[in-house]
Amino acid sequence: MAHDRSQSDHEEMTCREVAEWTSAYLDAHVGEDRKQQIALHLAACAGCGAYVGQIASVRDLVRLLPPAVDSPSESEQVRQAVAAKLRRQ
Repeated sequence: MAHDRSQSDHEEMTCREVAEWTSAYLDAHVGEDRKQQIALHLAACAGCGAYVGQIASVRDLVRLLPPAVDSPSESEQVRQAVAAKLRRQ
């Protein structure tokens, strides 16, 4: 999903705006003007730089996780366990 409001090059972004645009920025779903505005803000604001860095790190780590897939045998075992418990009640 591409995000981009028209905003002139000379307007500075607020920390709140950077936070709102972080995902789109990291996914490269922003136009060149917005990308430049965010980059300029990050260069001047250590807090936002740390925030964007943390979000990027979390996203990178999440991508390393194996896909969540239930094998049929696990699902069947759970179903049988629940059915057995219900029968005992």
